[in-house]
Amino acid sequence: MFYFLAIALCLAVVFVVLASSSILLFPIMLFAKRLVRTTAPETGANLLLVARLLPLLLTAIITLGLALPAFLEFEPHSTGEGIGLRLDAMASAGALLLACMMWRAWRMLSVTRRAQRFWRRNSEKIYVQGIDVPIYCVESRLSLLAVTGIFRANIFLSREIAETLSPQELKAALEHEVAHAASFDNLKQMLLKITQPPRWLQLFHDVDREWSGASEIAADYSALANGASVLDLSSALIKVGRLNRISTAVHAVASHLIPTACSSTLEQRVLRLSELLESNQHTTVRSAQPGKLILGIFLGVAAYLACVHAVLPTVHEVLEFLVR
Repeated sequence: MFYFLAIALCLAVVFVVLASSSILLFPIMLFAKRLVRTTAPETGANLLLVARLLPLLLTAIITLGLALPAFLEFEPHSTGEGIGLRLDAMASAGALLLACMMWRAWRMLSVTRRAQRFWRRNSEKIYVQGIDVPIYCVESRLSLLAVTGIFRANIFLSREIAETLSPQELKAALEHEVAHAASFDNLKQMLLKITQPPRWLQLFHDVDREWSGASEIAADYSALANGASVLDLSSALIKVGRLNRISTAVHAVASHLIPTACSSTLEQRVLRLSELLESNQHTTVRSAQPGKLILGIFLGVAAYLACVHAVLPTVHEVLEFLVR
């Protein structure tokens, strides 16, 4: 009974924290949506991502970092407490949420594997100087230019696009896809999709679209910073955008050059590139600073270890309320 009660409590905490934080953190998402319009594309995309995934992060921290340790430390193994109706209902809701997220993740990964196998069967591997990610040229009637995979990226390119773009335009477009891979945008996209709430919570879907658009602009800027020409990249976007048979695997983990989910961003992307071209400006992209990230994680863990034992008794009292 001890371990069944521990699992039920953790599932109940998952439901309570995820549901409540998703509602209470609405102002943060609204603030991030407004702030993204005045910040650099990469910074804006990161702000939207953090605001959108903050409920999930808080749920993981509170469940695994507070609720479970409090139960294991203060609840006797010989407990005779059963699972009441309230706890049973909340635990069932938490289990349903986790099952839904796992099913979405499995479906997305399965669709991605099937798409990759299909594209590879009808493709040949090509090499483009300066591009380290494997590139496959696909014989298909669909217009395809996308990077798939989370930790092992592959770029799939249809023969139609390869023949439509000039070598310089193709190189610029591929640099855009490499930028998506370097930023782990497919992993971020997957986390957003598996945690999407019902459609009537429109703000979450709006933030997802805003993030998608910001990440595309950030990838454009990253491609320019890596040596792509503004003229070549904007020309590639226009030519690919004119092709009507753009391939999209709806549930696949992939970043397309022009995703249909934010096709309205294409005009904004071309406009930004045109402004850079007319003003003869050079864009730079801030490189990731792992030192700051590691320092932040270290300080967070240190703060947790310093106060966890003082907080656990209070957490256990709250858990007792759920059990009663």
